[in-house]
Amino acid sequence: MSHDAAYVINVNDAEFEHQVIENSKSQPVIVDFWAPWCGPCRTLGPTLERLAQEGEGSWLLVKVNVDNNQHLARMYGVQGIPAVKAFKDGKIVDQFTGAIPESQIKSWLKKFVSDRPDTRLQQIQEVSDTNTHAARQAYAALLSEQPTNHAARIAYAQLLMRLHDSESVNEFAKIPLGSEQYDAAQAWLIIAKAMQEAVISSSGVEEQYYVAVRAISRGEYAVAIEGLLVIVRTARQWRDDAARKTIIALLNALGNSHPLVSQARKDLAAALF
Repeated sequence: MSHDAAYVINVNDAEFEHQVIENSKSQPVIVDFWAPWCGPCRTLGPTLERLAQEGEGSWLLVKVNVDNNQHLARMYGVQGIPAVKAFKDGKIVDQFTGAIPESQIKSWLKKFVSDRPDTRLQQIQEVSDTNTHAARQAYAALLSEQPTNHAARIAYAQLLMRLHDSESVNEFAKIPLGSEQYDAAQAWLIIAKAMQEAVISSSGVEEQYYVAVRAISRGEYAVAIEGLLVIVRTARQWRDDAARKTIIALLNALGNSHPLVSQARKDLAAALF
């Protein structure tokens, strides 16, 4: 047996039981019955191998040369090649014959191969607290590959907001209407705009508001909520009710499951009435 790549292996008759039957009890195993003289095999094989690499271990591709392993070909009823068979729990669960388009292969694989979770967003978020420069580059790279990853875009915009980068406003605004993250993005957009408008001033309320908004950027939500509540209680009409609007946006952005939100809504209601 030779290892072509991490998730692609060649097997012979003696190795089939272990590499296919036993391995299929822990992960899907796709067996490609092929031969060097087979033109369609030369078309299909490289596509399967690339998809196996992209799957990063979510399934294993096993290559069986039928010229060298005629017993296996007879055992599994191979009458034409390429013949591709999917094994799970030691049994064939699906199969096809001939070179089919990549889109059809992907659809076929989805029937028994689970998508591997993409952990890059979590990894970037873990880095962002200690290395904002690296996190910023990583977010940009991820979004260039996955422009519709709205959760990643919101996380990226939140990082920009922490860095007081005005581009955060544009990033929150990119989340489309109808997406699951739209409402949260709109709430964060209000906060991002407020941060851009906040300026250091000696005029009491303006400074209080600036301090509260800056606290949001640092993730100090309890400090921010209390500061905004003070303004609601003492200067409700300041800047067209900006403090109330900002605290509501913050609570919407955090979501009802956040431990601060329920009490903050009660405190806001008490401050208003």
